[in-house]
Amino acid sequence: MPQDAIGHNVSGTQTVLSAAAASRRLKRLVFVSSASVCGYGNPDDWAGPEDEHRSVRELLGSVYGRLPPQFGEERQVRPLSVYANTKAFGEVQTDLVLRPAGISYSVVRCFSVYGQPQVIKPGSQSWVVAWFAARAAAGLPLHLNGGGHQVRDFVHVDDIAEGTLRALTEPAADRKTVNIGTGRPTTIRTVADLVSGHFPGTRVVETPMPPGDPLGGCAGTALMQEVLGWQPAITIEDGVAKYVRWLKSTPAALPGWLAGWLRQEAGQRA
Repeated sequence: MPQDAIGHNVSGTQTVLSAAAASRRLKRLVFVSSASVCGYGNPDDWAGPEDEHRSVRELLGSVYGRLPPQFGEERQVRPLSVYANTKAFGEVQTDLVLRPAGISYSVVRCFSVYGQPQVIKPGSQSWVVAWFAARAAAGLPLHLNGGGHQVRDFVHVDDIAEGTLRALTEPAADRKTVNIGTGRPTTIRTVADLVSGHFPGTRVVETPMPPGDPLGGCAGTALMQEVLGWQPAITIEDGVAKYVRWLKSTPAALPGWLAGWLRQEAGQRA
């Protein structure tokens, strides 16, 4: 809900920043932002092959003849949702509050985070790895909106934690905004294929593209590698396998209301 995002990410962020600015012991604060501040998939961001210099490998990986954008930290901020706007606020406010106080800070822009113990929530459409794995485990089909050609830069939570800690400790990260991403665009269809491979018999169903579903993109990682001296280590293939193993060993992670969905969808097919 918009009010929740404003309460947590505006009022809550200001409370933390005020305490940080008043601290005499704090050496650095890391503000955790989101790739959504850049728009993350507006159709205008999708370049034709003639518009950007990319490697042959990247050209061959283009979708529908157009290339998914790489979001570098220098891109103009263009939030397209309340949540994204609150994160953009947090980035600017961190500088406005901490710079005059002489407190070091870093901003990390996280791309599509996934991994255990992430669990699905009713009404939420994010966390596609968790949703696909939960639906497959419950015997439900996987829905591919618009055929699943949207792309995301999936970053395992272990890598998110490592990158954030490096932003906290690396001297070069002082007052820098740094992406935390793999630089690898992965389609939603690829995630469905990976998940269904762990649950034989899972059906994959193409559904219409809902309004506002972003086409997506991936992180520009040059600055991250330069400033943090690091890059994520967990591939989407290994990360999905880790998540599925955790889900299978943690029955409580599957919410009871999924069983109701299974009965409902079975009735619709009957």
